[in-house]
Amino acid sequence: MVTERQPHGLGVMALRRYILSVAAGNLAWEIVQLPLYRIWYHAGALRLAGIALAGTCGDIPIAIVSLVCAFSLFGRDGAAPSIGPSVAWATVAIGLVYTIGSEMVHLRLGTWHYAALMPRLPFLGVGLGPTLQWLAIPPLALRAAGGRFGQPRQARAA
Repeated sequence: MVTERQPHGLGVMALRRYILSVAAGNLAWEIVQLPLYRIWYHAGALRLAGIALAGTCGDIPIAIVSLVCAFSLFGRDGAAPSIGPSVAWATVAIGLVYTIGSEMVHLRLGTWHYAALMPRLPFLGVGLGPTLQWLAIPPLALRAAGGRFGQPRQARAA
């Protein structure tokens, strides 16, 4: 049985690339930004590894749900819907809003505390590290999955 592959579609392979890219990128980011949190200065290596892994395990569902919500809002019907610019940008925006809200809640609850090294967004008080994390990792993962952030294909051909 021969199946036709749809370019830039969200088939199983594209979704797998997105999730694996999100997981790898977020794990690396979580590890690198650990010194921006107070726990870095008093926890052991095993505890820090657990924190980075737990953060990544929270980041993956956020990325998946953001993509699903973006497809619900802007996706086109089809067996393998396209990851067009509106879906890509909406995925990033939804995740960014969630991340900023989550950071605000966790800071208020005292779930975690920023170190003095963590730059913060004015007025919101949330860390720049988690904000940049969402602005960097999902776009790269969407690119790996075949997503586009520029103009739709039809507009580029003109």
